[in-house]
Amino acid sequence: MVWKLLFFWLIGLGTAWAQAPAPVSGRVADGKDQSPLIGANVVLIHLPDSVKTGTAADAEGRFQFDNVAAGRYLLEASFVGYQRQRQALVVSGQPVQVGTLALQAGGVRLKGVVVTGQAAQSVQKGDTTQFNARAFKTNPDATTGDLLEKLPGVTRGSDGKVQAQGENVQQVLVDGKVFFGNDPDAVLKNLPAEMVDKIEVFDQRSEQSRFSGFDDGNTTKTINIVTKVEFRNGTFGRVVAGAGPDRYRASGNINDFKGSRRVSVLAQSNNVNEQNFGTEDLLGVVGNSNQGGNGRGSGGRGQGGAGGGGNGGNASDFLVNQSGGITKTNAAGLNYSDSWNKKTDLSASYFFNRANNTLVSSAQRQYVLPQQASTTYSQSINSNNLNTNQRFNLRLEHKIDSANSILFRPRFSYQQNEATSGVDGVTRSSGEEQSRIASSYGSNNRGLNTGGDLLLRHRFAKPGRTASLGIGGTYTQRKGDNALRTVDTGSAINNLNQTSTLKQNGGSLNANLALTEALTKQDQLQGSYAISYAPNESNKYTYDVLTGDTRQLNEGLSNVFENYYLTQSGGLTYRHVTPKYQASVGLAGQYAELYSDAQYPRPSTGRYYFVNVLPNASLTYRFSRQKNLRFFYRTNTNAPSVSQLQAVVNNANPLQLTIGNPTLRQEFQHSGVIRYSASNPEVSSNFFALLSGSFTQNPIANRTVVAADEVTVVPEGAPGVRLPAGGQLTQPVNLSQQYSVRSLASYGRPIKAIKTNVNLSANASFTQTPGLVNGALNYARVPSVGAGLTLSSNISANLDFTASTTSSQNFVRNTLQARLNSNYFAQVTRFRLSWIVGPGIALQTDLLHQAYSGLSAGYNQQYLLWNASLGQKVFPGQRGEIKLYAFDLLGQNRAIQRNVTEAYYEDVQTTILQRYLMLMFTYNIRSGNVVAPTEPTDSPRGERGFGRPGGYGRPEGSGPPPGVGPPGGGPP
Repeated sequence: MVWKLLFFWLIGLGTAWAQAPAPVSGRVADGKDQSPLIGANVVLIHLPDSVKTGTAADAEGRFQFDNVAAGRYLLEASFVGYQRQRQALVVSGQPVQVGTLALQAGGVRLKGVVVTGQAAQSVQKGDTTQFNARAFKTNPDATTGDLLEKLPGVTRGSDGKVQAQGENVQQVLVDGKVFFGNDPDAVLKNLPAEMVDKIEVFDQRSEQSRFSGFDDGNTTKTINIVTKVEFRNGTFGRVVAGAGPDRYRASGNINDFKGSRRVSVLAQSNNVNEQNFGTEDLLGVVGNSNQGGNGRGSGGRGQGGAGGGGNGGNASDFLVNQSGGITKTNAAGLNYSDSWNKKTDLSASYFFNRANNTLVSSAQRQYVLPQQASTTYSQSINSNNLNTNQRFNLRLEHKIDSANSILFRPRFSYQQNEATSGVDGVTRSSGEEQSRIASSYGSNNRGLNTGGDLLLRHRFAKPGRTASLGIGGTYTQRKGDNALRTVDTGSAINNLNQTSTLKQNGGSLNANLALTEALTKQDQLQGSYAISYAPNESNKYTYDVLTGDTRQLNEGLSNVFENYYLTQSGGLTYRHVTPKYQASVGLAGQYAELYSDAQYPRPSTGRYYFVNVLPNASLTYRFSRQKNLRFFYRTNTNAPSVSQLQAVVNNANPLQLTIGNPTLRQEFQHSGVIRYSASNPEVSSNFFALLSGSFTQNPIANRTVVAADEVTVVPEGAPGVRLPAGGQLTQPVNLSQQYSVRSLASYGRPIKAIKTNVNLSANASFTQTPGLVNGALNYARVPSVGAGLTLSSNISANLDFTASTTSSQNFVRNTLQARLNSNYFAQVTRFRLSWIVGPGIALQTDLLHQAYSGLSAGYNQQYLLWNASLGQKVFPGQRGEIKLYAFDLLGQNRAIQRNVTEAYYEDVQTTILQRYLMLMFTYNIRSGNVVAPTEPTDSPRGERGFGRPGGYGRPEGSGPPPGVGPPGGGPP
């Protein structure tokens, strides 16, 4: 009886959907050579009410409208310089394939008419903010990174990292395609600004979400660079060479674009702190020669000076930027992407880099202790790191048929790091010296990181019903040798001469199944199940060198440890969609198991079980095409890392010991974000506001002990390790009441009277971090407020300037010792000018002023960094340039940072690159269809009749289709 009812239910369901919405797809191509017309506007006009829905052709010229209701339509395709084409069609519940729309060249031209005016700076299209590059004038030699700095709500720090709308940009696409893996810096430094037509900022949805049309809330902050048509077929690039006393720089990049096939090669060698790789290059296999002073900046969760010799290290310790040391770099990269046919897309990238960093730093630390005596720690470090890395990424997508597709993304990275350092440290109590140490540390580490994921997707005949299965895995391996020697400890018994070996293996296996179902045209349901298994093994043996080659195992500093973390979760999410808003609410249950087994320093096992309920919710409300509000609420759990669980002392800095905690539990985090975006095309204004916060239950914080007298740290069942008077021991523990709140607002618009774009910003934040300090509970609280102003010229491509200033007032508060509360102020002001003063003569200058107050004695200072160059264009078309470049003309460059943790605050100053002169030669490569203007023009770029501001995947007229799953999350 049940089977009969199910049979008749399925028949009835099929009949009910006989006239259900269906997809309409096709391709737009050049009528002569059938090459794809990327970004062509395609509009579907419903008859007889003339309601329009728009989209744009992708890199293969393909387009698709999902969930098109039954009825009569007029399909219209248009492209700049081509004749418009229209085609009538009828949708009756079945997929409609319109084939190839071949557009003929020869669009209508208006002779003798010149269209002028201010290009719209930005438009808001759903959840995508689209900027018109022609509204932001730059010099002919500017990079895409230079162009980005002019955009409202987009900032770029001195370390080269880009933030958009208050979040870190995690990937940069070129015409909707992945470019150089996940390394935004490689794109922004090597693509010239003159090739950019539009820039889109949006939250890229996950692969599964884009396929199913069900927004699961997993997004990546993304920038999509839409190129001009004339740059999509041809070769372009740039070669730079320069030399001066003790300094050199050589770099080159060449890009060969032909339709969907794009090949890019870049290389560089220099000793002026320029690098071309992202955070992903550093896989955490480094020897951490810092040995202290590793706080994470204002309000960050400091590591208590944790050395990483035996605790897994920290990749961030080896990111070389403009404010830390001097780096020699040799790097090369290759990127390839192509659509082999209508069904198969492939992109791959390879990176090699070798960076040699020399760093000298000093730090002054003030502890927050229960007793009244003032306890401080000061240190100086001289270190050298030689890091060699190779990385390979591949992305292969194949559409088996209209209902099935696969996505395969393997990756591989291998790294070798050699590090040496010398540390001099002193602890004082009430000004009196307690202990001091001079140590040398060396390490040689090798690391392998490989993995991949496979995504299988199926779309059923019923609209809105999909199934996706993701399978993935990783494998990591690290091997290392370390040596530590200390002298001048005040007592010969405290001097150390040790060596250690480390071998770690780890990985993960995971699978995720997601099913979506369209309940009605406006309602969707998604069910999911995920399982993940992550085993790890770490073996570290430390030996005391006695005499000659005689070594003795030090059990207190040795560790044999393995663990695994198993999670299973399942849940349901309901989503409601209307043209005005979309909302979702979901609930998942998670079971987790954490197991650990240690042999050293004492045999022990632990097994913990966790059961959690994980709610989530989201809301997107569109007030209009130009205004929208988005809200997200998510929950997640975080397991302790292998290094946090290992009960082994790390004495890379004998005055700054760390030890793990095998009794740690997982964290449970709540996070929420509210974002509002609006633009006004009439005045080209853009406004953005964000309010975000997080609250962590059972956070993994730090227990810090600062010894009043010499003590012995005794891991259970093992010999003790001495901690000198004034020395610091840090151990992770679970505490409570950790939270943060952050707000940001920005407003930008052009001022026509002075032909300048203005961007105003304001921000405020508050963080609270718990910690135990000598057994007493302390809450480190850091409120801060800040504001910024940026003026970027739009006068002429001959004259390009950007002036900006940002200020922040920070308040360091703690509940344990209010008398140690402090305030500090930081301000950064910058002026950049590029001026073509005569025929082929270019003047550039960059002034950077930094001011600090409220820091420790000797760290309050202000300085002015002044860089300048004078160049002469050479060769036909001004493709070459010879210029004299001067860095830090005044010799004032500095690097200062304040770190705040729950146990201390510290000020750190590091050596940095200072004054040098360099004679440089630059040559711009142009061939094929790529045409560069021989001289700048004052008229807005792109005035050749691009028509309505479309952009990749966001043409004018595009909006939520009448069925389930309106477009969102940016380009496909």
